[in-house]
Amino acid sequence: MARPKSKTNGKDEWAILEELQPWVRERYFLIKEAFKDREFTQEDVEKLFEAKRKELLEKGIKEPKFTTKNVGEVLSILRKAGLITARKDLYDYRKTYYRLKFPGETKITRDRLISLLKAAADQIRGGLDYKALLVFLFYKAISDRWMKRAQELMADGKKPFQAYMIVNREYYVLFDEGTGKLYTWHQVVKTRDSIKEMANALIKIAEMNEELADLKKLVEVLGLIGFIKEDNLHKLEEIVKIFNRVDFAEFDSDILGDAYEWILSYFAPQKAKEGEVYTPREVIRLLVELLDIEDESDVLDPASGSGGMLIEAYRYVREKVKKENPDEEPAVMLYGQELNETTAALSKLNLILHGIQDFVIFEGSDSLVNPRWEEELKENGVEDGKVDYVIANPPWNQDGYDETRLSDRRIKHIYKYGYTTKQSADWAWVQLMLYYARRKVGIVLDSGALFRGGAEKAIRQGIVEDDLIEAVILLPEKLFYNTGAPGIIMVLNPNKPEERKGKILFINASREYRKHPEVRKLNQLGPEHIRKIVDAYREFKDVEGFSRAVSLKEIRKNDYNLNVSLYVFPEEEREKIDLAKEFEEFRKIEEKERELVEKAKAYIEGIIKVMGNE
Repeated sequence: MARPKSKTNGKDEWAILEELQPWVRERYFLIKEAFKDREFTQEDVEKLFEAKRKELLEKGIKEPKFTTKNVGEVLSILRKAGLITARKDLYDYRKTYYRLKFPGETKITRDRLISLLKAAADQIRGGLDYKALLVFLFYKAISDRWMKRAQELMADGKKPFQAYMIVNREYYVLFDEGTGKLYTWHQVVKTRDSIKEMANALIKIAEMNEELADLKKLVEVLGLIGFIKEDNLHKLEEIVKIFNRVDFAEFDSDILGDAYEWILSYFAPQKAKEGEVYTPREVIRLLVELLDIEDESDVLDPASGSGGMLIEAYRYVREKVKKENPDEEPAVMLYGQELNETTAALSKLNLILHGIQDFVIFEGSDSLVNPRWEEELKENGVEDGKVDYVIANPPWNQDGYDETRLSDRRIKHIYKYGYTTKQSADWAWVQLMLYYARRKVGIVLDSGALFRGGAEKAIRQGIVEDDLIEAVILLPEKLFYNTGAPGIIMVLNPNKPEERKGKILFINASREYRKHPEVRKLNQLGPEHIRKIVDAYREFKDVEGFSRAVSLKEIRKNDYNLNVSLYVFPEEEREKIDLAKEFEEFRKIEEKERELVEKAKAYIEGIIKVMGNE
């Protein structure tokens, strides 16, 4: 067995243990097995030793040193040896928390964090909306960051009250300066009785922070007050224990954001059956790379959902900026609009956890009939009320949006190519996004939008003739949680470069996938697939069986049908055939069949003879 190394004092774990008495070593391994990377108290160890003592007694073994009386001695020895660390409770200096210095896992990894979140998610199944877990994650994360800053200030000599007031001004207000009451997660979950006040604490935080006002709405909509009763308190206590194992202040915004996104994806298959739409992160990443969003631009998602499109757009720009200057932050302004108020509220928490500050999310309004961002942009000095990039995965084949709803004088100019039928608003979304984009549009749609006739064909024809479509990409099937349909990505560009004018690039990526690692029935885009698609788009090149730039003349001949497989069809894998070998196999089969026929004839003749003798 390899010895885990440590730089501390030049000794590894085993070297330290060899200097200790055997009975101390035995207790150390018992503690290590029980607590691993988690913090523990003296009371926790006392319970552990008592349970072990009873276990030994049942086996007829008397072990006098397995007693709660020597726990303090054991912890003192281990601490002096450098095998455990200790910290005082900030709120109760009589209480000490211990942690192993060699836990096996010295730091909570991303995978470990996801594992803990899964355990927490399993606690709420059937009892509470999964969105409540997102609220708990957000609350714990901002509390940990708040307390970390407060501890730094107190270490510099500030008194607690002073430190709390400073952090209130630097970050969010979690300390009520009027009453002297602290509303951090750590304070609220200290006891069973105080856990019952979590919902009220979240409401108080919402009231003290204008930018967190949505917390109050979420507490009400998700039924947290009704849930936090005696019957369900054990579930909440388990979630608290799980979350208390992690100091979220250790993680950067991306990992916290990934944790938030993981919860969304974990419940996506279940919620898809209830009509909720979740766009896989890989599809969003592909769309963002296709648009190649620039710094110092603004991005709009008119169907913003949980904020995934906007977050990935920000990440993409940040990666580009950091390559040029590691100390620089991106200057991207994000706008979103979401009809579902609860989803919109959660999207704001998602953006905050990702460390994004420059965003505006409009909630409770229908983007197709009430695009609220235009007024906001004009008030901020953007005369045309438009943005650089518009990106979305709107509801596919959304019904109820015909001329009756879209011909209002305030919005009818948006739909200049025509009105959609009541059966599908796909091309209404395309027109809305195209109208508000200065540079490019990236939209995910049902593939039926490419070839359906009637009003949709008329709109499609107008947009094709105005040469606004730059690329159409057919995605693999089974990428989405709510449908097995393949879906398509359409890139529209009002400013096509000269060499791309009069053409549309069709990419058939239907075979660019791998099996989803967690959901058996789903497929997934891998990084290599994304790279292949993006390269083909950027180079605007023909690749046999994969991509092809098609002239508008050919598209007219096909009656404005944009079905990708009409223009690009993947090459079938042709198996090399050895004719001589195949002929020899055929001859053997034929010979075998002759033998079987002869045997059958002999068998029948035998039966006839027997019957004749009778």
